[in-house]
Amino acid sequence: MAEQQGLELAMAYGITEALFATHPELRKVYELFKQDNIGAAIEALYATNWYKNTSGTVKLREKQKLEQPKVYAENVVKYKINARKRLVNAGIRIDNNTFDKLAEDAYARNLSDDQLDLAIVNSNKITGYGGNVLGEVNELKNYAFSMGVSNLYNDTYWNQKSKDLFSGTTTINDVQEEIKKLASSAYPAYAEGISLGQSVESQTTNVIRTISEFLEIDEDVAMRHPVFKQIMGYKDPTTNKFAQMPQWLVERTVKSTSDWPYTKNALAAFDTVGMRPLSDFGVMYGS
Repeated sequence: MAEQQGLELAMAYGITEALFATHPELRKVYELFKQDNIGAAIEALYATNWYKNTSGTVKLREKQKLEQPKVYAENVVKYKINARKRLVNAGIRIDNNTFDKLAEDAYARNLSDDQLDLAIVNSNKITGYGGNVLGEVNELKNYAFSMGVSNLYNDTYWNQKSKDLFSGTTTINDVQEEIKKLASSAYPAYAEGISLGQSVESQTTNVIRTISEFLEIDEDVAMRHPVFKQIMGYKDPTTNKFAQMPQWLVERTVKSTSDWPYTKNALAAFDTVGMRPLSDFGVMYGS
């Protein structure tokens, strides 16, 4: 009778003979329970690594896996289905074998969604991002373009940001702050506006429109034209400090590009003035 009571109490703590193969330290505890030496058994139990390092949920799952393998397998399948749905919504693409191994381990160890996500990222087996993550990254790419620095970021940077956004180690606001700092460094004359949340694109509408109209190109292309960078790097000759180029000089600078003489408006201007020197329009004669 005493032995039976001791075994029942051992089972109440989740200790069965099935655990001895993976946790041999529990055999001594089990024998003490079996001998109805409850005080010594509980003291020995508290000293085991199994008790100290394993949560109650993990203990129950481990016990179920050994004693009710079919029920455990069914629960694992349900867990995987929910985890896969969440990853699909996030836009994570990963091969099935890797996902199965990571999800099974996460269920057995009772990992949180964030911990599973981190394990997936650290596996280096993600083959691509879509869904929410892709949407967030595209939003950030557009933000970088509006700040005039999209050309300064490569695929490696965006892949890393995709990982960071998915794993929760960064946010959209964090990345936007990085972009703002780079833009302030690249365009010091516009740094004050950038710090107030104004994009470079919104602060340079006159420059973009001038390039677009004079060179007859789309405005989004105008921001990528070399003359845009040239204008943005203007220094006031009286102070030798970066400054916003005056509009008259913006126009002259655009007309001095090698592209302008081949535009329709340039040819129309030449026809109007006849033999007037082209240098008056910012075009330099070749030697």
